[in-house]
Amino acid sequence: MSIEQLINCEYATIDAWEGAATARRSGWIDSGIVVLEENEPIGLLTASDLAERQYQIIIDCVSSKPIVNSRDKISDVLELMKSSGNTVLMVYDSEQFVGTISQNDILQRLNSNVSNHNLSMISAAHDLKSPIASIKMISDMLHENLKLSENRQLIDYLNQSCDFAQKIIDDILVTEEATEETLYCSEENFDDLVRECTDSFAKEFGKKQISLARSLQFGENVWIDRPKFKRVIHNLLSNSIKFTRKGGKIEVSTHKMDGVLKLVIKDTGIGIPLKMQEHIFDKFTKAKRMGTDGETTTGLGMYLTKKIVELHHGKILMESDGHNGTTFFIMLNLS
Repeated sequence: MSIEQLINCEYATIDAWEGAATARRSGWIDSGIVVLEENEPIGLLTASDLAERQYQIIIDCVSSKPIVNSRDKISDVLELMKSSGNTVLMVYDSEQFVGTISQNDILQRLNSNVSNHNLSMISAAHDLKSPIASIKMISDMLHENLKLSENRQLIDYLNQSCDFAQKIIDDILVTEEATEETLYCSEENFDDLVRECTDSFAKEFGKKQISLARSLQFGENVWIDRPKFKRVIHNLLSNSIKFTRKGGKIEVSTHKMDGVLKLVIKDTGIGIPLKMQEHIFDKFTKAKRMGTDGETTTGLGMYLTKKIVELHHGKILMESDGHNGTTFFIMLNLS
């Protein structure tokens, strides 16, 4: 995991030629204060600097500190802080100063991630209890009466329960694997990948009599992790089909705009209720519903989709009025 989501962009600043007494009275000194000269950041002032360098002017108090990149891994930044003895560092992105990162912020996020992970596992275990209980009950009933012709429906229920339990387990494993930092990128024709993914859903489109409209205008190769990004497109298409009624329509388009690849998947489905929208990308989200034909969901698909897009330094957005249709947008910066 990189520090990109932990960068403090609301940092305090102080002019390099102000008196050090001003900084000592500041309530921001424990978090580090960005030192400016002619409105340009030139360093970072900390409480340690003021304690070790008893000078009158700010610029004389500032010590040299290492800097980090916004895409550096958390583990590497923590190691750099340990070796340099600095608990707050300046963060840059392509030589552009973007904010600061502190040891406290990192540790708080790691602690929060551990707590969320434990809650996710509890949620997953809870979701697995129901289908497994159904399997046990149906198995007991079949054991008492082994006439296959009279138990066909029970066997169907048994298979459905097994499939759903397996889907939950598979989604957990895929999520943990696919959200690893390592990307194995190759040069891929993006339109061909989208075409391949939509073709793979031909049976599902036919079953619900959903029409597909494709407008693939990007026409270029991109460097992506093909298996991971195939999962992204698969999840979005599966989601649209799931929540679109029979006879509906799904539109898939790609194009390039201002150096950005844009993938749009738009459906005429039942939309996403407004109260659910802020939680749609949560892990094991509570914003899950049955599909229009009773399709089930594990609550991991959209979380996984967002994580993979962000690993490619892209963005995913969603629009829905809550009732009529949903549109997902994926933007990848080609630079």
